[in-house]
Amino acid sequence: MEGKRQEDLIQLCRELLRRPAVSGREGEVARFAADVMTALGYDRVTTDSYGNVVGTMVFSGEGERVLLISQMDHVDVGDAAEWSKYPYGAFIEDDRIFGRAASDQKGSLSAMIMAGAFLRSDLGRSLKGQLSVAAAVHQETFENVASRAIADTVDPTCVLVGEASSLLLERGQRGRAEIRLDTFGKMAHSSHPEYGVNAADTMNALLAFLKQQFIPPRDPFLGEGILVLTSLYTSPAGASGAVPEKCTAIFDRRLLRGETLEGAAGELRTLIARAAEQIPGLRARVSFPVMEDRCYTGAPIRGNHYAPAWVLPEESAFLKVLSDALAEAGLPHRVSDRPGFGTNGCHFAVERNLPTVIYGPSRRELVHGVDEYIEIRELLEACRGYYTMGGRLLSGRGGVQAPAAGVTVSEGGR
Repeated sequence: MEGKRQEDLIQLCRELLRRPAVSGREGEVARFAADVMTALGYDRVTTDSYGNVVGTMVFSGEGERVLLISQMDHVDVGDAAEWSKYPYGAFIEDDRIFGRAASDQKGSLSAMIMAGAFLRSDLGRSLKGQLSVAAAVHQETFENVASRAIADTVDPTCVLVGEASSLLLERGQRGRAEIRLDTFGKMAHSSHPEYGVNAADTMNALLAFLKQQFIPPRDPFLGEGILVLTSLYTSPAGASGAVPEKCTAIFDRRLLRGETLEGAAGELRTLIARAAEQIPGLRARVSFPVMEDRCYTGAPIRGNHYAPAWVLPEESAFLKVLSDALAEAGLPHRVSDRPGFGTNGCHFAVERNLPTVIYGPSRRELVHGVDEYIEIRELLEACRGYYTMGGRLLSGRGGVQAPAAGVTVSEGGR
């Protein structure tokens, strides 16, 4: 890719980065992305009630319905003073573009949008089926809700997810379950704690027990099913002169093949029952937090943080088609020996049973970090990769319309 195409891709990436899009406030980026797709000649550009933007190129004849998906939203920048550059400045230095979401995932989104336009311009008359590029909302908070809405719109036959993978083909992801643990006590004035039962003290003892006794399961490909404490608070909030009557801990439990939400919670309940033998008066409850928020469109969005694990076998026909296409184009084509780090592919691979692969520019260690950036070289190669893989899948030589035979996932429901 040279000349104007290269310049246009870099410019699009920078323009996306200059528009903040914290989850639930993606409106400016969404409208800009829709306008760009329209200007580039996408046949249909739609925005659903949640605010997901989908641009579709329709080619002649029956063929694959290829979905390229990246998220528009991102986490907050944190303390902007810690950044060496303005987080939304999209500054270029040392052949890198700096900005929040450069790696997660506005770089891949810009590469996907331009790849679709280049395919139409270069190969449009010879391709069959359709190519859709989706810019998703609320992936940081409600990933499966947004993905489900996009899949309902597109009805894809195969999916490429733009999470950072260092331009490797990643064939699976651990699942995720967010689990809430409450301990209960009795309120009293903090000057006389002996009249109450401090729920925070009970939680401290329980957390120490869990840290010592929880043994994460292990999968030879997916790794460990870790349990990570992500939030801790007491109730009533702001009552500095009172012994708290409740303490709440939120855990992120990464799921492996065969694990379910109920199974992970049951495992935690068993450990709590054992802890009760050592912690006097322990009263605790395990539950699944259901989150509610509003989209930038005003629509309510609701769901829990649950995504089952999935693995696409190494011998998958879909993987071979993608790897062969990249190799023939002289691009890196290695299948990663480790899974993807996020959960953006879980809905498509598990609930839809679709051939799904993760492929994106940049490195996972840059995601959500201070001074996040994307290498311009990787941005350009990602666009070439989406162009190459999309072209192969839509050429009639892809052969992946059958369900994702051999996909192994976490079994069970919510």
